[in-house]
Amino acid sequence: MTIIQLQYTHALVKYANYGRAAKSLGISQPALSLQIKKLEYELGFQLIDRSRKKMSVTEKGEIFLKRSKLLLNENKQLQSLVSKLRNDDTGVLKIGIIPTLAPYLIPLFIDQMNEQHDQIKMHIVELLTEEILEQIITGDLDGGIIATPITSQISFEIEPLFYEKFMLFVSPDHELSSTEFIDVKDIPVADIRLLKEGNCFRDQVNNICELAKDKSTTNLFQFESNSIESLCRIVEFKGGVTFLPELTTMHISSDREDLIKELKGSKKVRELSLINLPNQLNKENMNLLAEVIKGSLPKHLLDRGKAKPVPIS
Repeated sequence: MTIIQLQYTHALVKYANYGRAAKSLGISQPALSLQIKKLEYELGFQLIDRSRKKMSVTEKGEIFLKRSKLLLNENKQLQSLVSKLRNDDTGVLKIGIIPTLAPYLIPLFIDQMNEQHDQIKMHIVELLTEEILEQIITGDLDGGIIATPITSQISFEIEPLFYEKFMLFVSPDHELSSTEFIDVKDIPVADIRLLKEGNCFRDQVNNICELAKDKSTTNLFQFESNSIESLCRIVEFKGGVTFLPELTTMHISSDREDLIKELKGSKKVRELSLINLPNQLNKENMNLLAEVIKGSLPKHLLDRGKAKPVPIS
């Protein structure tokens, strides 16, 4: 078993096509196929199901490849160590950040990070939580800033950064628009505008409102988006209600502030954390980033008090 064979197999799974995978690796298609078959022969079971027209991974292959991602990550960490020892390391810190956080958090800390630690080149990518975790495992990212707690079979290091309340943005024409503190039970399910599936904030809203148990969304107009700002605009002009993380309310114009409402009696918060694998060689830079982020936030966001973080489903 070789690192190259593992890399070839993961490339094939990624592209789901021998031709595209071979092109991405800069090798011929027969060479790719040969190395994967050699690996399967040594393992004693098939990784790729070739009996179907569309390429798929076998059940045993899924288990094997999931674990092998950690080995490939270790290989990348070893290569990074060699670069550091040669003193030709570029000092790049690659971080993934979820879409519901990126446009609101990055402007708060990025200038301070560049000024205080100009030796670190920040490479920030906006991705969904699942994509961030995947790329941390494969070594394509050093870490990520996501909502926690999460459930994972992989042991990640997680450092909570801050906590924010769940707020509401209510249409001026909605029946609840004159209510300052709104009980979740009083919000008609059909009026709630949600982010698209795959967004962790949507999962947390589902947990708060138990929307998964209520299928009564019979509204004639339904709109899903990856953008919180888009949802706010739709609510403002088409009616309804949407949930907001507290940090986003800092960016809402003063003429729209009366549309922001608090949840009545809520003791739940959204926990945002810096996450990475325990073997991360860039850990020192990750710690510097965490320090800068915490220093750029309003102090009340740093303490969750007695509130409980809402998990990701």
